[in-house]
Amino acid sequence: MCGNFGFLGKRVLEDGQELLPARVVEAFNQMGRETEIRGEQAGGGLTLARDKNNQITFVGEKVLNRKRNNLTQSLEDAFELVRHEATSKGTKPLESVVIGVWHYRYGTSSPPAILETHWHEWMPARNAIVWQIKDGEWIRSIKNVNHRITHNGDLDTFQIFGKQIDNANLGLWLERVLHTPNFTTGDSPKISGLMDLLITQGMWDASLKLAYQLEVAGSIEAAFGGRKPAKHAPNTAPSQQELSRWAEIYEEIWQKHNDAEILFHKEYLSHLEAQLLKASKDILPSQRSKEEQTAFVRAAIDAFLHNDLYRATRIFMSRAEGSFGLVTVSTLSEESLVLSSQGQPMTIGFNLPEAYMVYASEPAAVNSVLVGMPNSYRLDLDQEAGEVALVGTNSVTVYSMAEGRELLESELEKRSMPMQNNPYIQLPKVETQDPVASDIQEIPQVLKAIEATWLNPRSCNSQSAEHLLSLLIEKVKRFDEKREKMLRTGLANELEQSQIVDFLITGIENSLWVGERFAQDLKTLFPHLNIKTLSANRVLRQLQYDLQSLNLSKDSIVLMISQSGQTFPTLHATHALDNLYRAGAISGLFILTGELNSRMGFAIAQSYVKGAAFSRRIFTNGSGQRTAEPATLTAAAAHQTLTELLLYLAHRVRQVFPDSSPLGMTLTEESLAILETIKADFLDRSVALITGTTARGMRLKSPENRKLIRTGRKWALHVTEVPLAWAIHAVYVLVVLGWTIPFGYIIPITQMILLLILLGLFFPHDLISRILTLLHPVLTLADIGIAIFGPWLWTLGLRYLQRRQLLARTGKRVLVIGDVPWVHQLLESYVSKLFSLSYGVASLDIHGANPQDHMLHQFGHRVTRGTLVLLGVPDGRRSQIQRCDEDAAIMTGKQSDGVRNTGTGPEVVALGHNPAIARKGFSDAIILRSRTNALLKETVPLEQQAVIEALTEARFSSFERLLASYVLFWALAKQVASFPLLKYQHWKSQSRTRVATTAAPVSGMNLGACLSNQATKQGSVTKTIGNE
Repeated sequence: MCGNFGFLGKRVLEDGQELLPARVVEAFNQMGRETEIRGEQAGGGLTLARDKNNQITFVGEKVLNRKRNNLTQSLEDAFELVRHEATSKGTKPLESVVIGVWHYRYGTSSPPAILETHWHEWMPARNAIVWQIKDGEWIRSIKNVNHRITHNGDLDTFQIFGKQIDNANLGLWLERVLHTPNFTTGDSPKISGLMDLLITQGMWDASLKLAYQLEVAGSIEAAFGGRKPAKHAPNTAPSQQELSRWAEIYEEIWQKHNDAEILFHKEYLSHLEAQLLKASKDILPSQRSKEEQTAFVRAAIDAFLHNDLYRATRIFMSRAEGSFGLVTVSTLSEESLVLSSQGQPMTIGFNLPEAYMVYASEPAAVNSVLVGMPNSYRLDLDQEAGEVALVGTNSVTVYSMAEGRELLESELEKRSMPMQNNPYIQLPKVETQDPVASDIQEIPQVLKAIEATWLNPRSCNSQSAEHLLSLLIEKVKRFDEKREKMLRTGLANELEQSQIVDFLITGIENSLWVGERFAQDLKTLFPHLNIKTLSANRVLRQLQYDLQSLNLSKDSIVLMISQSGQTFPTLHATHALDNLYRAGAISGLFILTGELNSRMGFAIAQSYVKGAAFSRRIFTNGSGQRTAEPATLTAAAAHQTLTELLLYLAHRVRQVFPDSSPLGMTLTEESLAILETIKADFLDRSVALITGTTARGMRLKSPENRKLIRTGRKWALHVTEVPLAWAIHAVYVLVVLGWTIPFGYIIPITQMILLLILLGLFFPHDLISRILTLLHPVLTLADIGIAIFGPWLWTLGLRYLQRRQLLARTGKRVLVIGDVPWVHQLLESYVSKLFSLSYGVASLDIHGANPQDHMLHQFGHRVTRGTLVLLGVPDGRRSQIQRCDEDAAIMTGKQSDGVRNTGTGPEVVALGHNPAIARKGFSDAIILRSRTNALLKETVPLEQQAVIEALTEARFSSFERLLASYVLFWALAKQVASFPLLKYQHWKSQSRTRVATTAAPVSGMNLGACLSNQATKQGSVTKTIGNE
């Protein structure tokens, strides 16, 4: 869940002598803010410069981000000091280019630590003899050699000696081969060690070291004295002294045969090989065969002539197992970088007029710098095929690992996306101080915009819906044909018992919960559809190990939901399912994302080049890239998009089959018209009243919105009462004890208060003195009591003044959210993220449950004085089923309210549409005004009414409760986050993992191998389909 990003451009006059000029720092800030969603635990940055000896060197810094700090700001603050210090010691910028390489980390293979933070190097900088061709001849020079990497993904194994070596053994082996100890535990540092081994061009000692391991050593045990790899085993790899001696021998011969033509004429190369082969008899043991000696020499020559940064990275990628968003940079290659992508994303962007390129794991980071720029384009590396790119300031060479060749310029041009006037690329969102508030305020506008896209038959959503409709129509026809056959043969029951999945819906967290609600409502509309929802992790696991258990067939349709379009399990499952789709094993594969341009779009072969044809397999909710981790707008937009899809399919199926009930369709056109009216009222009136913003972005002071904010702020008083009571007691102690500094004695507070009261009542002084003397022991005990129990006493005082429960349990409050599953699941995640950075003395324990089902069983025994309960209540006025659901929710609320001690129980706030819930005896009730009862015509048959009411509750009423809860809990968190000395950013978490881009927890590393055997598995699936 890490993120790479960086900059490489030509240096211009305005850059001055800054190692990283202001324009580059600004690009870093833009890209860093977008990359933070991939993890914000730690970060590192580096640049290339010239030291006082005119050698190219790295200048870099790493930081561990403090819990409530911003990583982008923290890293630049630290890195700027390091750059200034380097400059003061004589370090100068490169003459022709400026390079910036950054990485943000979320620890997976090891906990956050400076040592484990990227960038990584294995061998420290060292001076070495390097041969390079300049002006047509080989030049020998002493250069500073240092290689560093940043990496997003996981290195699982590396293939050498004919087998895959795991991480632990690989690290031990590299320590011996490179004669450099390393104390890291993560996987990425091993990549840096392998780069030290593989980058050998122009260096004989490094080339001989690599050649020995490739052609002579024979096994990993050869470096451990023939034993199994172990920390304390002897090191029997060629020593640095031996390698230096060998290099001297080879270099002496090389100096006599280093004609530049050696790269182009075999006879020159053969002559050099023959000379080196003679010399190798003094290097290799005599028992080595001539074939082994020849292989050793050839490997050394090949490594010396060709293993630059680009080729070394390609070799690594060809031998490594895992997932890689890899950046390699070297002091020997100051004007280029090598970027790699396999199982992890990597986006490259070029600004041709200004001669610079940027790259990032997060496409939005590249967009933030280049979108709208003329003559700028974006190229996304193919993470499924695996690609390695050598990039310069305005050039790129891409090597395809899958095809084993460099791609043609014409092939890259077809994949390049212009960054100006490209409808497939959205403009970045403007930053705000409170992203959660901004998202909530944008909900009416975005939901209305979603409706507009569905009214436009040429929109992408409408086109994709038409394609999905065509598949449903075909399914209906096949279903009817099969039913006719079954009826004739008396096997109708077997048709109903079929396990084949018609519609599979999958996602993770919010996407999955919204998808589950959609699946239930689709089933309500088309009862004969067999609809299944699974988490993307489970789908990914079953795709790898148990494909048949998914019960997919050539008639199955799959919908993948991911707001970011790159959540690891959903993205990798999309890749795999697209293979099944192209093989004809499933009939349709669709995705729903936050914006059109996404990794999942690439996975289903959607091109984003300007003017590219639309695949008609992508739904978007129009919410785009969002900064806030607590999801509001994104979940709301996804739910509303699926509502529009549901109604669209219903209308169109009814139009195609006006006189029948395809797939058991439960609604008539008249009933659908009523749902459309209810939807219009929801969008035009209800959403605005709840969020306090109209669809045009105008503020609206509605009673509902004010009540929600008022309730949230009242609950915030519960959360902040502990630190406030502490603060009052601290002032009390400060005054009482601090009085001794100027006056030499402690103030007897109770005596002082009594004295002031008596003076106010005009008691005589002698009487006051006698009273004080008489009551002195009691007053002293009272002072002791205040000193001991002061915080609790102040708490009672605060509660009394604020008109809150006096005897509620003190300390951290517990919040229980009771509503239907999809609502309480979304809210539990939302509120927990709102409070993820809160301080322990001002926080909440958050739980959620269904009051119509298991809430009482799950939380009834845990209800205490002052437990906060938000009870979502369906509107029982609409139908008998809704009445039962309302009664169940109210009963759960009353039973929770009945758990009392000292006469005090939980604080239950009911939230719903029926005004009657305000009279049920709860602590408070928030009524959302509704007109849906008036919109339901009495002429509609009862069975139609039941379906309409079920869909109204699922698609609109529960949605309104969700939106209302968003506002209430935002007001609660905002107030808590603003408490003096305990302030925090309520819109993010410490690790900032808004997008899970690495295995979470199911790995995708073996997916390709599993799917390579798909033909066999598909044979089984096809056989099952035939039997059906």
